[in-house]
Amino acid sequence: MWVAIAIVAVPVLLYLFAFTLNWRDQPPNAEALELAAAPLPEPIPDPANAYVYLLGFALPRVGDPTLIGATRAEWIRKLAADPEMSSDSDPYPGSAPDFQQVPEALAPVLTPCGNPDAGCVAAFETAAAALGEQLEQQRPLIERYRTLLTFRAWRDVSTRDLRSPLPPYAEVGYARRLFLLDTWLLAAAGNATEVRARLDADLVFWRMALVESDFTFGKVIAASYANLNFLWGNLILRQLPPERRADGVPESWRKPITDPERSMRRALTNEWRVVDASLRFMKEHDLEFPRTRAGQPRPFLGRMEAKLELPLFKAQATSNRYAAMYVKLDALLSVPYAELGEAVARAAEADEPPKGVLAVTYNVFGNALGDPEPSLFANEAARVADLEGGRRAALMTADLRVLKIPPELAAAMIPLAASRDPYTGGPFVWTAEPATVSFTGLERTSDTRHRFLY
Repeated sequence: MWVAIAIVAVPVLLYLFAFTLNWRDQPPNAEALELAAAPLPEPIPDPANAYVYLLGFALPRVGDPTLIGATRAEWIRKLAADPEMSSDSDPYPGSAPDFQQVPEALAPVLTPCGNPDAGCVAAFETAAAALGEQLEQQRPLIERYRTLLTFRAWRDVSTRDLRSPLPPYAEVGYARRLFLLDTWLLAAAGNATEVRARLDADLVFWRMALVESDFTFGKVIAASYANLNFLWGNLILRQLPPERRADGVPESWRKPITDPERSMRRALTNEWRVVDASLRFMKEHDLEFPRTRAGQPRPFLGRMEAKLELPLFKAQATSNRYAAMYVKLDALLSVPYAELGEAVARAAEADEPPKGVLAVTYNVFGNALGDPEPSLFANEAARVADLEGGRRAALMTADLRVLKIPPELAAAMIPLAASRDPYTGGPFVWTAEPATVSFTGLERTSDTRHRFLY
């Protein structure tokens, strides 16, 4: 009997202890108030918004991305106004068959050119004779991407909770590779003026997205595409006749990455807003997340379990922890390039998990939702920061080719050049076989070595 009583009493007493300790939520901390007070960007009309065009990008090649994007943007605004509405009511989910399979004739080029390197050059040269005809069949997708590059403003259209759909970045990336291959053919034909205009338009657009993206995912995508502009652009400029190479170098390559382009502040602020809105929804709806899919009501036992867990969940305390982490992380990463490597390595210090019995017991369910991971955000900031090294290395490689410096002399000239690795202050690295200019980036989820074929 006593064993039975103990089995029942101990959990009850522990729950009552936790219940008492969790009697009150915290007030907003200074960091939460700071992020909440951050101004929202001014809205812009849908027809002028690149993000709205992106929302409609994956429709069939005969459709109008502007119309579909505006329809989806209006639907997202309705989602934001109705927390009970689920995201499976998207008026245009998925993507058209045009984007779902690489045409067989283009696969021998597109597949190896997933990484623009010497293998990509070999694949291009093998397929160049027939490539123009194949790309002509993909002209509607190429022109759709070129239309995207004409936009001069970007505003995320978001519910600011977990239901917001992402733009079809994979489909945009596919159309972009077609566009870059088409530009490569122009370089082979000696059209340096058009090559310069296209590479410039591409980089200017994604640098604009770097500044104006509201969330880290969009900012990282913009950084990846800007980096690919340097990598692909280097190979494309290499294809120009020697006497036209100076005319092909984009002006945007000569402009350093700015502080607003590199800063993660805007993205981190809006990430916190999503976290805060989702936590408040959970508090008001018995720990249910905002619905991403329409579903059946919770079973009785699930509702009872949520009722018991709810007193141990403190929405504001959880929001405060995330706010403190984001603000500290932003301060840690807003340092000169020479100090950034050490800052990224110390990213874990931006979060302070609870320690001790009392601290761990308070907001036990909020802490169990998943600890913030500042190292992930720091790695994303590193990917953005790596752009400056990529820009400098790509420009140096192009300028050396413009001067017609033979590879055997380039190795001696690089240490004397004014352009330096932004992290070390030292010269870029020369590799003789194949002739390559490179530097080591800070981002750690892919190859850290950025190589530019000479």
